[in-house]
Amino acid sequence: MKRRESLAMVLVALGFGCSSGDGTGSGTSPTGGAGGNTLAAGGAGTTAQAGSGGTQQTGGSLASGGISSTGGTIGLGGAIASGGSGSGGIAAGGANSGGSTSAGGSSLKSGGSIAGGGTTGASGGGGATGGATRAGGTTTALGGTTSAGGTTSAGGASSAGGASSAGGASSAGGASSAGGTTSAGGTTSAGGTSAAGGTNNAGGTGGKSTSSGGAGGSAGGQIGSGGVSASGGLTGAGGGTTPTGAGPIGVISGPLSTGIIFMDTDGKAVNAHGGGIIQVGDTFYLHGEYFVYSASSSKELNNSFHGFSMYSSKDLATWKNEGIILPQQASGSELAPGRNGERPHIIKCPSTGEFVLYAHAADITYQADKEVIYATSNTVNGKYSYKGALTNAAGAKAEHSDMGAFADDKVAYVVTESAHVFTLAADCHSWVSDNQYSAINGTSGGSESPAVFKANGTYYWIGSNKKGWRANNDFYSTAPAMTGPWTYQGYVAPVVDTSDVLSDQRTWLSQSTWVQPIAGSKGTTYVYWGDHWYHSEDSTGATSGDRNDQAGYVFQPLVFNGTKISMPTYLTTWKLDVGAGTWSQ
Repeated sequence: MKRRESLAMVLVALGFGCSSGDGTGSGTSPTGGAGGNTLAAGGAGTTAQAGSGGTQQTGGSLASGGISSTGGTIGLGGAIASGGSGSGGIAAGGANSGGSTSAGGSSLKSGGSIAGGGTTGASGGGGATGGATRAGGTTTALGGTTSAGGTTSAGGASSAGGASSAGGASSAGGASSAGGTTSAGGTTSAGGTSAAGGTNNAGGTGGKSTSSGGAGGSAGGQIGSGGVSASGGLTGAGGGTTPTGAGPIGVISGPLSTGIIFMDTDGKAVNAHGGGIIQVGDTFYLHGEYFVYSASSSKELNNSFHGFSMYSSKDLATWKNEGIILPQQASGSELAPGRNGERPHIIKCPSTGEFVLYAHAADITYQADKEVIYATSNTVNGKYSYKGALTNAAGAKAEHSDMGAFADDKVAYVVTESAHVFTLAADCHSWVSDNQYSAINGTSGGSESPAVFKANGTYYWIGSNKKGWRANNDFYSTAPAMTGPWTYQGYVAPVVDTSDVLSDQRTWLSQSTWVQPIAGSKGTTYVYWGDHWYHSEDSTGATSGDRNDQAGYVFQPLVFNGTKISMPTYLTTWKLDVGAGTWSQ
């Protein structure tokens, strides 16, 4: 964040849509009454009703199992009532049916590829916990194989608790005759998941229907109507994520003029800026610089290091204060009072499992005695033990300003302004190589506030121009590996006058700091976090950063188009479904 202008300012002082849509798909499955649901015949076949509570009656096998005629598809019916078994759940031409149970059931994934070339998406959205079959009942897991090449969907599988009460396993299971292939490859989505408890909409959530090739959605998981930002995804901080299929929905809201002012569970404004987020289990830990304000102090002293703070959340909207995890250090330290400390980023070291915090330290001007420092903790939200400057084996420091950190599967990195990549040693306590990739800087002459993440095998690097506390037009680059080659891609948000980095939307009045993957049962949403510094819209910089204790946040979902990313509109209010990994307005 600061920067070449800082020294000059000291001398003077001494005189963040997508098309609207519900990323959950809002698919509906026919809901049965107290007596259960029926399976649409699709082809010939009797209906199989679920008894009270959703279990099949004695001997409740499927008569014909919903056999489809030549080329036919089996009807989507058979939604699962509370706790019940669903004989339905048979995919029709590649669309997923069945969904997840409404009361603790787990839905069976809809397996197979479609003979016409289309691939099915992930089915059912994943069931909630507790999806074991009841004693005595068995279920058929597969719906029969097609006779002419195409593998079947998951027909006739019963969900949690939905075993037949008297051994009533479903027979035939909905095998299709004459190959049962779908015409034109069927329709699938990019991620193609069904809504909770229901069948997915035509084409799936956030995707588009296929033509003759049946390829589901566009490459990279481009959002079609809100919802899944991209398929798959890795964590950016080495914390690890495990999609659970169920989770909270956070409502993220704030005007463009101020950004989001998050309030913690104690009713106080969240105060952690310029940092990162690490996920451990189902909890997200936001960490950043803690700002103070005193009318009797200078702007520089108010913005100097007063500690790194942490907040925890399960939905990225409701935050609990975890306290100061790294306070000011003793006089003579790189993080002593009266010095600057910023850009804290925590990773979980791939080799050791230790949590390591990296940050930038410098003198009060940000321009002298600057280096990357680190601290460690055995727990993500514990008190971090300060270790000093990050060096290589020869004692050389990483002498740079704005920085970030990123942990890949086996290797961790510290990235700094002006596009330097420091590869870390196995224990993450030192660096072993320093390489600069100037293409990342684009036309900026040296980017700052780096935010690095990985999506679908592509590495992304977002950076900003060196404009102090003022918002400007952030840009990004991509690469197949952290070691490059890196290719400059342009701006993250709309820009009309490309000759003026302070014009137009200016990345929705923010400066990049982090991108957090939210991996769920239906896809992965990548949430951009930019800091809305106090009066960041002041293009003169006269008042920018004066009260960063009141700074806001810009949290926006990134939109993918192949390997391209963007934030085409500022969403004042949007919803994040953490369990599904989708978003909507």
